[in-house]
Parts: sequence; C-alpha cells; structure tokens
Amino acid sequence: MAEHQLPIATGAEVRGVLRALLRDHRARTTGVCILFLSAAVLGLTLPLSLGKIVDAVVEQAGPLIVGGWVAAAAAGTIAAAMLGLWGNRVLVSLVQDILAKLREEVFASAMRLPVATIDDGESADLVSRVTGDVEAVAEAGGDVVPELLAACFAIAVSLVSLAAIDLRLALAGLVCVPSYAIGTRLFLRRSRVVFREVRLREAHRSQAVLEVVEGRETLTALNEEEGALDRVATRAEASIRMQIEGTRVRNRLFLSIHGGEALGMIALLAAGAMLSGAGALTVGMVTTAALVFHRLFGPIGQLIFSLDDVQRATIGLARLVGVIVTAREGDAERDASRGADQPRSGSDLAPAIELRDVSFSYPRTGRGVRDVSLRIDPATTTAFVGASGSGKSTVAKLIAGQYAPDSGSVEIEGGVLPYTISQELHWFRGGIAENLRLAAPEASDATLVAALEAVGAEWALDRSRSEQRAASIAESDEVPDEGRIQQLAIARALIADPSVVILDEPTADVGLQYRDDVEAAIARLRVGRTAVFIAHRLAPVIDASSIAVFENGRMVQLAPHETLVADEAGPYRGLWIAQRDADVLPIGMPGGLPSRAPAKAALDQGGTP
Repeated sequence: MAEHQLPIATGAEVRGVLRALLRDHRARTTGVCILFLSAAVLGLTLPLSLGKIVDAVVEQAGPLIVGGWVAAAAAGTIAAAMLGLWGNRVLVSLVQDILAKLREEVFASAMRLPVATIDDGESADLVSRVTGDVEAVAEAGGDVVPELLAACFAIAVSLVSLAAIDLRLALAGLVCVPSYAIGTRLFLRRSRVVFREVRLREAHRSQAVLEVVEGRETLTALNEEEGALDRVATRAEASIRMQIEGTRVRNRLFLSIHGGEALGMIALLAAGAMLSGAGALTVGMVTTAALVFHRLFGPIGQLIFSLDDVQRATIGLARLVGVIVTAREGDAERDASRGADQPRSGSDLAPAIELRDVSFSYPRTGRGVRDVSLRIDPATTTAFVGASGSGKSTVAKLIAGQYAPDSGSVEIEGGVLPYTISQELHWFRGGIAENLRLAAPEASDATLVAALEAVGAEWALDRSRSEQRAASIAESDEVPDEGRIQQLAIARALIADPSVVILDEPTADVGLQYRDDVEAAIARLRVGRTAVFIAHRLAPVIDASSIAVFENGRMVQLAPHETLVADEAGPYRGLWIAQRDADVLPIGMPGGLPSRAPAKAALDQGGTP
C-alpha cells in the first residue's frame, strides 16, 4: 500500500536529527531537568507530612507539632507547584523553539526534494507530512512532552522514596508491574502498526480527494464522477476502520493499567497491615508509603496513556525526518554529479546540449525513458512531442538537472544550468515588479519595462505620463489572469537572460484569449537561446529546428516538421493530421524568429527592445 510513499526515517536517523536540534540548547535543557527534579522532590513533602501527622495523632502529640507538619505540607506543596510551573514554562519555550527549527527544516527540505521523488509518488503524501504530521508533532511537543518529563521525574523520585521508607512495602507494590508490562507491551506492539496505518490510510484518502478536486472537469466529461467518489469513500472507510481499531487498542491498555493499580495498592496495604501489626512499622509510615505509591498512579497512568500521542508523534516525526533525509540524499547526489569545479550559472553564449544513451526510470513505478541519444545545437529550438507519459517531460527534466540518469550522460557546454518555464501558473505575493524581480532583485524599473514590452504585456504598463517620460509599471491589487501570469513568467525569464531555456508545455493552462500573446512572448524568448520546447499542440513548434517524437519512453523520430509530415510511416504525421482536422492548428503559421541581439541589448540598456 505504501509503494508510492516517501521514505520513513529509521530510529537512528530520527535520534540524529533530534540530537542536532538539542545541541544548541544544552543550558536550557539542563535547567529544565533541575527544575523538574526539584519539583518532584518537594512533591514528597505532602505524603511525608501526612504520615507524620498520623503518627502525631496516634501518639496524642500537641497541636503545635501537628500544625508544624501541616505548615510543612503546605509550604512543600506550594514550592513544588511553583518550581513545576517554572520548569513547564521553560520547557514549553524550549520545545517550541526546537519545533520551529524542525518545521523550518522540514519545509526547506520539502522544497529541495528531487523532482523525481515527488513525481514518482503520491503528492498527498508530502502534503500530509507537512500538514498532519507537523501538527501531530507540534501537539505532542507542546502538550505531551512537558507532562511526560514531569511524570518521569515524579516516578523516579517516588520509587526511590518508597524503597527508602521500607523495601518490603516497595516489593509488595511491584505486584502491579506484570499488568503494566503486559498491557504496555501489547499496546506498543499493536499500536505501532495501527497508528502507522492510520497515517498511511489518511494520506491515501487525501490523495483520492485531491485527484477528484483537480480532475473534476475531466471526470465529469468522462462520466466517471461516481467511480471517483466511490474511491474516496472506500479509502475514507478504510481510514475510519483503522482509527476505530486504534480506539480498541487504547481501551485494552486502560483496563490493564487500572487493574494493575488496584492489585498493587491491595498488596501494599496488606503488607503494611502485617508489618504494622508486628510493630515493624508505624501507622504513619504505612500511610506515607500508601500515599507515595498512590502518587505513582497519576504519573504512570499519564506516561502510559500518553503512549497513544507519543506513538502518533513518533510516526509523524519519522515521516518528517524522512523528508529531511531524502532531501539531504538528493543534495549529496546533485553535488556529486555536478562536481566541485563545474560552473553553476548561465553563459552569454548559447551552448549545445548532448544526450548519449540516456536511460532513467522512476524508483517506485518503473516508468521512464530508455536509450535516448540527442544533440541540440547552440541557439536552436528542439521540440519534444508525444502522448502523455511518452517520456518527453522526463527527458526535459534530465536536461534541466532535476533528475540524474541511471545510465548514459547529459552534457551542456560550459556546465550551464537551464532555466525552466512550466505549465504551472503561479502568482507570487506582491505586485508585478516584485514578481519580475524574483529573477534579478537588483533589476531597474527600466529593465522591467523593457521585458514587459518585449513579451507584449502592454496591460502591465502605465503610459498615462507625458510622452517625454518612459512608461512605468501599472500596479494593482488584483491577481492577473492565467495568460497574463504566464506572460510575466516569460518576461522574468528575459530579465534572467538564460542561455538555455526549457519550455514545459507553457501554454497548457493558458486560455484561448491569451494564447497568441503568450506564444508570441515565447517566440521572443527562444531567440538566440538553446531551447527545449515540450508541447501537445504542434502549432507553436513547427518552426523548431528539429522535433523529437517520443513513444513509450523512447525517441522514435527526430527531424524538422516538413520531414516528419512527409514520413507516412511515422507517428508524427498522424498527430499532425489529427490536430489539423480538429482545427487545433491555425491556417497561417508563424515565420522565422527575430534576432535575440536587439532584445538583449535593450534589456541591458534599460530600454525597449
């Protein structure tokens, strides 16, 4: 069931991350331990004082003695409460700082995850980790950890105190241990599986919901709504059944814990009665021992009952650390493949790209490409076409460096990193200028205006000033339409001025009213650059220097448009005729592309290309 899930970290990996997070907070960690230990010791004042009061009453001591022990009990209880509150406050602050650091590292790691890892798995798995698992760990860290730490110190101090009062009474109380041990062992064994399955089934349910929401139009067109909703219902029912099983596991634990407490108290009181009757212990000492033993019930119960939250948080933490570890492995692989001396920035000269016998498969699905050899000459455009899943986008991501090939080699002259524009449209927070300056934070207003003019984004310019002054950027609080967002993405690429650009179906989500403008902007961007253009529609790519046709993970044709159309045996001719007959292709085709030099010169000078 988890074959498409991201890896889950091992216990050693989780401990390593936690140690690294705690390393910067040693002083506060030591202070918290001292505060909780002091609070636990002072907490013994109450049962010890009550035992002394019982002995004083039995011996008919005066009111001053009884009053003194009452005052001691009150003072010790207040002091213990104050230290406990102080320790809890410091601990909560410490935990929140550590959680904040963990949260930042998880989100940063999620952003660095290899694209192949995300594409190869269910997207809802990552979403559930950075939402549900982060929430589970945060809740445990804020609520459970302080209670557990206080409980651990209280248990340790109480056991030492009980043994100091009388070892025989302590041994009698150990009758509860088998019930505790058996119940806890069964709970841990079963809950570890149950709570892991709960998280996995919830991720699968989220994935089904996500697929329905994202594909609602396609599902409606194919009349598959009921099947998709049934899939959501089936996964939701599986998640609910597993959560019910988790409740049953907890209830069995409660029964064993309460039973053990009853057995332990009965055994201790029976032993105390025998020892008191024989004159070995006073009634006050037995009372103190019983109260100290009873004082264990709360912390032990809290410790064991919190195993529920601890298990969920532990699984969540392992899933979060899995994101961090996976990102680190991806970083190491990229660094190794890049090499220490390889340049990481673009070049002013458009380089050639060469693929030699490249093969790649996704680790969990086995999809991918095989034996792809291809050369893209400098300052030319090669289009990748083919059906969905044919391998064209995978090859583009291999060129972009997002994937590392399993075999073969991908070389770009000068070690240039390509600039990618995808079909995903995103408006970043801020105005038009802020969105454009993501590519070059120091770019002048004149450079931004020149880029907007180059891609035909006149709507983004304010020309209300006098003709003697240059146009300015027209800012608005409204989010632009999809086509306009893509125009800005292309303008941003012009400002970055890459020598290699990958266009991954950039018009797929652009409405018809903006398609011509976006395609014209793309034509401007391609000028003088080495470009890879992935497309379903053939109209924008028929003027490409060459067109590579992919089928089932292999490149089956490579030639200019005219040659491919003339090949009656090749698949490209069928694609062309199908789109032509469906009126997807316009009657007039665009001609040659203009030179890159005027546009770049204008951008460099802050003018209009």
